[in-house]
Amino acid sequence: MNRLTYLLALLAVLFGAVSALFGEDEGARRPRQETVAPQPLWPPLTPPRRAGPSGPTIEVDVGAKGSSTGTAFAISPDGWWLTARHVAHGCDALWIQTAPRKGLRVTEVHLHPNADLALLRTRSGRAALPLASLTQGVPSRGESGFSSGYPQGQPGDVQARVIGQARLKSVGRYRINEPILAWAEVSRQPSNLPALGGLSGGPMLNDQGRVVGVLVASSKRRGRVMTTSQSSIHELLGQFPAAQGAAGTFTGRIDGNSYTTVGASLRQDLTVAKVICQVKQTRRRP
Repeated sequence: MNRLTYLLALLAVLFGAVSALFGEDEGARRPRQETVAPQPLWPPLTPPRRAGPSGPTIEVDVGAKGSSTGTAFAISPDGWWLTARHVAHGCDALWIQTAPRKGLRVTEVHLHPNADLALLRTRSGRAALPLASLTQGVPSRGESGFSSGYPQGQPGDVQARVIGQARLKSVGRYRINEPILAWAEVSRQPSNLPALGGLSGGPMLNDQGRVVGVLVASSKRRGRVMTTSQSSIHELLGQFPAAQGAAGTFTGRIDGNSYTTVGASLRQDLTVAKVICQVKQTRRRP
């Protein structure tokens, strides 16, 4: 055997040994590169028609229901309103407050089966907010949003920016698991608000004044607020064509300098209103 043949034989033996140690099983396939790439904590937003984010899951405990206040907003001038499910669920009576000791009695309550959303009906309505359409896509990361309502039962407003998609898991009085958007709080007015409880059910508006979500949760420690997905809003309204009447139009734009003025105007017009939930007695959690 000459030297060249010997060297080729030696290389073949070494290659076989390495293959035996590190080779794949027969029939196995190497995973596609994108399936093993590291995923960011808050994945980039995309504009799907049906939201299905794969971000982190945030769990909230929906405790026993008692008399309380929240926020609602008009979506048609015929008396249809949106709010959070946990604001309306379990109430013996609901009112849209129009003045001290005066209000519109809520005659119908329709709950989304798997989202923190409720559709309310009163016999008369107020000027409505326009909804963002699904074809416009979900807000992009870093995009600003503005929420108005009644935190702690008092007028208040919040400016926030989109972080990304997530899921909200509610346990306790009811159980749901829904896609949401998470926002980082930028500022709030009044600035000394200790918490945002009572702002639940308020609209999250984009800079064009269109509703892109309903505020359903907040985290004071991390400065986060969470809103329902647009798809959840359209799912609920899709069951009630009468609630999809022509919404009002919003003139101008909202920014960090004007959002408190816009919020005050919406509350004055009762487009954004306080919801009063009356419970005859505190119910024990089942």
